[in-house]
Amino acid sequence: MLAWPLIAAWLVTVALIGQVSQAPQPAAVAGQIHTRDGAPVVAIRVSAIVAAPPDARPEDGIQYYEDPPPVATTLTNAQGRFRLLGIPPGRYVIVAGVKGQATYFPSTTEAIRATVVNVGSAPTDNLEITLAQPIGGRVRGTISPPPADAKSEIAVLSGFRLTELVEMPVAVDGSFDFGHVPSGPYLLNFFPTPPGGRSVSFQVGTTDPPPIQYTRPPTHAVTGRLVVEKGPLPSAILGFRTDNSYVNATIKPDGTFITRLHAGQHVTDLGGMPVGYDLRSVRIGNADAAKGIVVGDADVADVVITVKAPAQLPRLHGRVNGAPANARVQMTGPIVGSQSATIGADGAFDFPALVPGLYYARVPEAPGLGTTLVVVTQGANDVVIGAASR
Repeated sequence: MLAWPLIAAWLVTVALIGQVSQAPQPAAVAGQIHTRDGAPVVAIRVSAIVAAPPDARPEDGIQYYEDPPPVATTLTNAQGRFRLLGIPPGRYVIVAGVKGQATYFPSTTEAIRATVVNVGSAPTDNLEITLAQPIGGRVRGTISPPPADAKSEIAVLSGFRLTELVEMPVAVDGSFDFGHVPSGPYLLNFFPTPPGGRSVSFQVGTTDPPPIQYTRPPTHAVTGRLVVEKGPLPSAILGFRTDNSYVNATIKPDGTFITRLHAGQHVTDLGGMPVGYDLRSVRIGNADAAKGIVVGDADVADVVITVKAPAQLPRLHGRVNGAPANARVQMTGPIVGSQSATIGADGAFDFPALVPGLYYARVPEAPGLGTTLVVVTQGANDVVIGAASR
C-alpha cells in the first residue's frame, strides 16, 4: 500500500499535468489579401497586433492607445495568401501594409474600427482582407558585407512624414525585404548604424524600384587609453563624431579602448563623468589630436586621452579586522569600476584619492567578512571592515 504522502504527491503531480495539458497553445492566423477588384496582393507585409482594450471608443476623440509592436509578421505569397504562426491566445487586429498607410481587417484604415480576431488554440483560417489603400512598389535590397550576427541588425524604412515606419531583420546573407509599400518618398536606415553609414533616400512609385545595394563604409581599428591626472578614472561615455556620424567606444576597466571608425576626422567626445572632471587633451604619440583623430586607409594606435580631475579628491583610511596575509580591499561602485588597496600587517589600508560617492568594500581573500557600504565625502573618511560589515 502506498503511504499517504506518496499518494498526495501523485495527486498533485496529476493535477499539474492536467493544468499544463489544458493551457492554451499558440495558434496560426491565415487568410488572403486582395485589391478592390479582387486581384491577389503579392508580397505585402501582414502583421498581428494586440487589439485595443474593449472599452476604447473612437467617438471619445481621445488618442490614448498606440499600436504595440506586432507579435507576428509575414509577407503574402504569389496568390496573396498569408499565414501568421505562433500567436498566443487573445484579441488581435490583422493589418496589411505599413504603419501610417495600412489596411486593417476586413477593410479599414483605422485600427480602432477594425474587426477584432479572437485567437484561441485552434487555427483561424480564411480571413479576407480588401486593401483600402493603393499599393506601390516592392522595396528590397542587400547590405554588404552581411552582418556578423543577423539577429543584431535591422533595416528600418520610414516615410518622410515619419508616420510610415517598418522594421525588418536583416537576413544572414544581408538581404532585406519590406514588400510592397504605398507610393511616396522614403528613407532607409540600419540599426545599429554602420560607422559612417548614411540614410538612403528614394521614391517609390507604382512599380518596383531597383533593389537597393547598400555597402558599408570600410572602417579601421582605433585603439588607445584614457589616463586621469590623479586618482581613479570615473565611469565615462566615450564617442567619436563627424558632421554626419557618431560612434561609441567601450572603455575597459584598465582604461583602454578599441573601436572602428571610417575615413574622416573624428572629434573625441567624453562625457558622463562627475562634476569637476573634463577632457584635458587628445594625443596620438607626440601629435596633438584635439581637433580630431584623422582616419585614412590604416589603423590608428596609441591614442592617449587625458582626463582632468578636480583639484581636491577625498582620501579614505581604514582597517580590516581578521584579514589574512597578503589580502587587499576592493572598492566597487557605480562611479568607478573597481579600485584596490593592499592591507598592511596591522590591518590598515589607504586610498589616497577617490571620487566622492557610494562604494561597496570587500576583501576578496576573506569573503566571510561580508560587504561594507562606504560613502566617500570631501571630509574625513574612515571605515572598519569586519566589525560593522554586512
